[in-house]
Amino acid sequence: MNKRKADEVKPVEVLIVGIGGYGMRYLEAVREYAHKGMARLVAVVDPCPENCPAWERIKAESVPHFSTLEDYLASGSRADLAAISSPIAFHAHQACLALEAGMNVLCEKPICATMDEARRMIAHRDSSGRFLEIGYQWVFSQAVQELKSDALAGLLGAPRRFLTRVAWPRGSAYYGRNNWAGAVRDAAGRVVYDSPVNNATAHHLHAMLYIAGLESSAAARPTAVTAECYRANKIENFDAACCRIETREGVEILFYSAHCVEEYSGPLMRYEYENAVVEFTMEGGMVARFGDGAVKAYGSPIDDPMRKMRHCIQRCRDGGKGAAVCPPEAAAAHTLCVEGIQHMPVQEFPPDEIREKETEPGNRLVYMPGLATAMEICFERGVLFSEFDQPPLTWTVRARRVEL
Repeated sequence: MNKRKADEVKPVEVLIVGIGGYGMRYLEAVREYAHKGMARLVAVVDPCPENCPAWERIKAESVPHFSTLEDYLASGSRADLAAISSPIAFHAHQACLALEAGMNVLCEKPICATMDEARRMIAHRDSSGRFLEIGYQWVFSQAVQELKSDALAGLLGAPRRFLTRVAWPRGSAYYGRNNWAGAVRDAAGRVVYDSPVNNATAHHLHAMLYIAGLESSAAARPTAVTAECYRANKIENFDAACCRIETREGVEILFYSAHCVEEYSGPLMRYEYENAVVEFTMEGGMVARFGDGAVKAYGSPIDDPMRKMRHCIQRCRDGGKGAAVCPPEAAAAHTLCVEGIQHMPVQEFPPDEIREKETEPGNRLVYMPGLATAMEICFERGVLFSEFDQPPLTWTVRARRVEL
């Protein structure tokens, strides 16, 4: 067997940084690709590995463990790919360390907390000669890739307006799971900007920005954001928001997101083009309906969420030469919007209207009655909460606009 063929079959060595929470998904993905001979887990990094459900199995398989990425690098080891699934505040630092050490990086979303951090990550990517992909799994999906290909080919006509709403209840178990949930900064003072917009529903805002981009791996470029932020839970940041994003490409983006709701609803999306309307529902996936009556189904972007890992493993096997799907520049469009939204004041919902209930033992849900309905109506009309006037919502504050 010649060297080229040997390189093609050599498993990609993977380091996972952060094995708790979403890190379990990465562990499961690497295990799947290991069975196929594509990858091998060479080490894990986590200061509290015992909190990972797979910790006993990791120990039984004699996978090396390190408390910090610095400890791993001090051992002299270098993986082909570092998958970073640590809290938001650590993304930039750990991604830059891994790139400096010569590793390719798949960093979980969001890319980081601030645009300064994003620019630093881009600079390290450029100087290292390695790749950096951001794990917004929706944009790696076959559905989104095919939709964007059709959009770039002009099959849908010019993009006009994109809208998404997501009402996902999150209770005390969610906000109590760490020291930064719902916070602007973590306990050590590091910026996290944790909110529905920057965490649980970040995929859905980013997908709109990405699909509106004028190149295959580029996102639309936000120029201004008008937003309203609200809070029902006793947290530092907001737990409900709506925003209108202006873009250099001329696409208007409207986003409605909340955790302080009683029932799940969405994500529901509507992308309005010159010649078609693309809609997404959980039941029907992404479907384009054209003005001439034609219909095209793209499938669902929630299928195969670890396609991002397979893509990065394949890029490593190809010597890093494959095309990027979600480079840091595309991911940073979302971060730019989040920074703008964080300039808005947070309005408390009226205390006498807020309700609370136990949804399961140990989890209490705080919610604002009628909020999910308001999101549905404003989504249909393409207005922000404070712009709805039939009749006006009594708890709203006037939206503020910030240029980005």
